[in-house]
Amino acid sequence: MVRFTLVLVCTALVMGLPARGGAEDPFPVVGKAAPEVTLTDQHSRPVRLSTFRGRLVLLTFIYTRCPDVCPLTTAALARVQRAAQARGWWERDAVFLTVTTDAQHDTPHVLASYARRYKADVPGWHFLSGTPARVHAVLEAYGIEVRAARGGLQEHALPTFVIDRRGIVLGAYGPNPDPNDVLSDLEHLR
Repeated sequence: MVRFTLVLVCTALVMGLPARGGAEDPFPVVGKAAPEVTLTDQHSRPVRLSTFRGRLVLLTFIYTRCPDVCPLTTAALARVQRAAQARGWWERDAVFLTVTTDAQHDTPHVLASYARRYKADVPGWHFLSGTPARVHAVLEAYGIEVRAARGGLQEHALPTFVIDRRGIVLGAYGPNPDPNDVLSDLEHLR
């Protein structure tokens, strides 16, 4: 059974972000076709979400100067990646796209360094950035609100969206997902 931990309005409240009207899903993309993402990866290569049609995609949002939840989420996904590699279905069946929420700081070079820190800089995991306008358009399309905080920090929701082989957003995990749950769900969806 798929155990997606759907991100609800309470996540926005915990992150200090205003909840949108009532009990409405804070991420309007869930259950719909995933909006296109066209950004640049950590190797300065263009990446389009639609290129991965036919594979499962985990799409998440971080920034490299984050001191707490972004590194925890990245580390959890790195454990998922290593387990998927050991099972022989990484990249062929599942890929990760990680979009920065801080396009002005997180250049491809900065993202490449961040990826190496988590041993995630291998085919199948793309850390993405672009112009601030282009990144903002992706954040807006996925319902990710970002608010500047002191010291160059940010407050933002941190869903990890699960996109199926047809390009439909099935749901989202909250921050720092349990790698075992993610692996189980990906195995079920394969």
